[in-house]
Amino acid sequence: MIIMYLKLVTSSIIIGCSTFIGFEFAKKHVLRTRQLRELQGALSRLESEILHYMTPLPEALVRIGTTMDGVIGDLFCSTGQMLSEKRNMITSQAWRNTLDRLKDQLSLNEEEYDILYRFGDQLGGSYGQGQSKYIGLTLTQLYQQEIKAQECRQKYERMYKSLGLLGGIALAVLLL
Repeated sequence: MIIMYLKLVTSSIIIGCSTFIGFEFAKKHVLRTRQLRELQGALSRLESEILHYMTPLPEALVRIGTTMDGVIGDLFCSTGQMLSEKRNMITSQAWRNTLDRLKDQLSLNEEEYDILYRFGDQLGGSYGQGQSKYIGLTLTQLYQQEIKAQECRQKYERMYKSLGLLGGIALAVLLL
């Protein structure tokens, strides 16, 4: 009788752990689409701050970063703070340093990092309309990446969740 309960508990733990692993894999796809959407919103706000309010770039980055939660807010806030504290630092270097530091927390792929690095290389390099063009180009590219991310999410999110559960059940059956 005790052996039967032990097998039942062990099987439940195996199924629970594998289901959790499946949900964690699926979560990366959910975070990727969310972060791409948040980046687009932040860049749109940055464009408004620069063009309409003529806010200095470090101040605009900090202002946007403090109003956002999560890693995207940290990206903008940290870059703005770095530019404010180190007056001789190049904007592109501050952006790149912050992006590299936060890479483990972001759920983006290499193509999206490349877009953000190229954006950072142009950030602060021109005034007004020139900066607006770079932001607009980056917004378009991020939107296209968001569409791809949504397709991947639809394709893989359910699969990972199901595989986690079914894999756990299969493993539990094999061990019984």
